Amino acid sequence: MPEAQGIKADNRAMLQLKPGAMGTYITGNDLLRPLQPHRGIMFPYQPDITFSQSVNYSPYDMTHTNYTFNAYRNTPSPSIQMNAQFANVTIEEGRYTLACIHFLRSVTKMFFGIKDLGNVPKAGTPPPVLTFSAFGPQSFNRVPVVVESFSTNYDSQSDLKDIDGTNLPVVMNMFIGLSVQQNPDRQKNVYSTNGFISGNMYKEGFI
Repeated sequence: MPEAQGIKADNRAMLQLKPGAMGTYITGNDLLRPLQPHRGIMFPYQPDITFSQSVNYSPYDMTHTNYTFNAYRNTPSPSIQMNAQFANVTIEEGRYTLACIHFLRSVTKMFFGIKDLGNVPKAGTPPPVLTFSAFGPQSFNRVPVVVESFSTNYDSQSDLKDIDGTNLPVVMNMFIGLSVQQNPDRQKNVYSTNGFISGNMYKEGFI
C-alpha cells in the first residue's frame, strides 16, 4: 500500500473496528484479509476530509423588535465527510480496494435473518461503532463514529483492471459520511466542556 506523502504512519487516516468487533468482521474472512493488519481501512492516499459542526437554536420573537432572539437548544454530533481515492493498478491494490468496499457495505448493515438467530452477534444487533483517526492527536484521535452513508463510482472513462475475475476501474473514489457516536456514559462521566477547551478531551476521542 503506498504511503501518503508527508503524512507520518501514525497520522494516516484510518477507519477501524474496535478490538472486540474484529473477530466478527475480519478474522477468518478471506475477502477482508487485506484489512486485518489495521483492523479496518488505512486509506492508501490522504482523503479529502470535511468536518462539520452545527448548533441548534430555537428562535423566539418579541413584539415590535427588529431582530429575532435565539435560545440555545443543543449541539448535535459533528459529521465527517470523506472523499477517498483508490488506485487499482496492481492485483494487491485491487484486492485492498475490494476489501474496503466489502467492509463499508458490511458495517452499514444490522444483523438480520433466520440464519443469524443462532449466531453471535445475533439477529437485531445494529451496525458497529467504529473509530476514526487522522492527522494526529489534536485532530481526530480514535473518534467513535458510525457510517451514515457510503458511495463509490465506477467511472466509464477509466480503464478496467481484472482482480481475480472482478473488474475494477484503475482509479476509484469512495465517498464516506460519518457521524460521531459518543455513548451517554462517556458524555456524563468523561466529557467536560472545560476539559475540551483546555484541549484534554481530544485524547478521549471528543471533537
